[in-house]
Amino acid sequence: MAEVKPRIRPRVQPPPARRRNFDEVVQGYTAEEALAEAQRCILCRNARCQTACPLTNQIPRWIAELQQGRPQEAYRILRETSPMPELCSRLCPQERLCEGSCAIGIKHEPVAIGLLERFVSDQGRAAAAGENGATSPSKRVAAVGSGPASLALAQCLARAGQAVTVFERWPHPGGVLRWIPRFKLPREILEAHLDGLTALGVAFREKTEIREVQQLLTGEGFDAVFLGIGASRPSVPNLPGVSLEGILSSTEFLVRSCWGGPDLPNGWQPITDLAGRRVVVLGGGDSAMDCVRTAIRLGGAQVTCLYRRDEANMPGSRKEVKAAREEGAEFQFLASPAAFHSADGRSVSRVECLRMELGAPDASGRRSPQPVAGSAFETEAELVVLAFGYEVETGAVKINPATGATREQGVFAGGDCVTGPSLVSTAARAGLTAARGMLRYFAGEPWDALAG
Repeated sequence: MAEVKPRIRPRVQPPPARRRNFDEVVQGYTAEEALAEAQRCILCRNARCQTACPLTNQIPRWIAELQQGRPQEAYRILRETSPMPELCSRLCPQERLCEGSCAIGIKHEPVAIGLLERFVSDQGRAAAAGENGATSPSKRVAAVGSGPASLALAQCLARAGQAVTVFERWPHPGGVLRWIPRFKLPREILEAHLDGLTALGVAFREKTEIREVQQLLTGEGFDAVFLGIGASRPSVPNLPGVSLEGILSSTEFLVRSCWGGPDLPNGWQPITDLAGRRVVVLGGGDSAMDCVRTAIRLGGAQVTCLYRRDEANMPGSRKEVKAAREEGAEFQFLASPAAFHSADGRSVSRVECLRMELGAPDASGRRSPQPVAGSAFETEAELVVLAFGYEVETGAVKINPATGATREQGVFAGGDCVTGPSLVSTAARAGLTAARGMLRYFAGEPWDALAG
């Protein structure tokens, strides 16, 4: 193997600057930097990076085009498999997926596949603007929920000539994408993606909650329905004092921080300033890091993440933890909440915790935390954010994973409501699988065969 050059570092906002704004932290590659980084790829046959990608993107194939200075052709190839590369490139934990399987990464730093995908996507989106769907759709499809799974399904079916209506109970479409902080996913990137779907003929009906699927099929005349309901119900621990004021779910905190005014549901008020307040975030995933980094930008006097396992066993992206630490977040590992206390009987003021130690592995394969006897301690907090993950409100939906079909004729499903919380790329894959299953259904394939 020829000498491997060092990985090209992208432009990044320095921590002192980014603590004061919500602008995108990673600025991305210039054309010259992207070309230099692409040249580090050895274009493996039977590439492990491609196998590790949930969407099986043809990574060596599109990087080869980038090496030749053809980003538009690279984008065309990327779009053969990915319905939203401009989103996945910013949100996927590449270190656990494509980059984690890069052959170069065995002895050197892996090729920056995510940054190259972002460069190609940002270059290619402008050229692809104005793409139109079929003028005479043959079938009508309803997608319930507007997260990545539904958006991927809608795009695939609209391109195939179907009329898709996406139903969303919140004021704006996008599902979980809508409350990802802007320093990770700029709002204009999401809006451009949604505008592209509208140009394809996809219709969005916001502030509309669907309670009965059969009403869509028999009452509104849709030919098929896709359930793309996300895992949106926060997991709330059954601990003393959890109902005190100042204790919020990660969803409520992020929505109230990201949105404003009439956009806020449930009568919530915006959170615009945390100056002088001590904030404790409980959890160790990407949602927890989103909350930690948002609280820092809102001026929190002290922002601490408490996690019940050690750093090596955190479920979120390593780059998110690194960014949070650079921005001034404090971490307490092997610490678990036991109760919440109030100085005035109304609002939270202290979190009672227990020290933990790691025992045998649990069902997730990670070592299970166990409390240490006599280890209770307290940490002060005027705001506590619960980032313990999410649950599906409807319960898990059973499908044939090869087609996305349920046992109920005409009803397909995919994403969080089937698998539980998932990555953007795995949710998008589920949407594409269901879209292809629908096209087979519309072509006359028997339902029993689709449902398996």
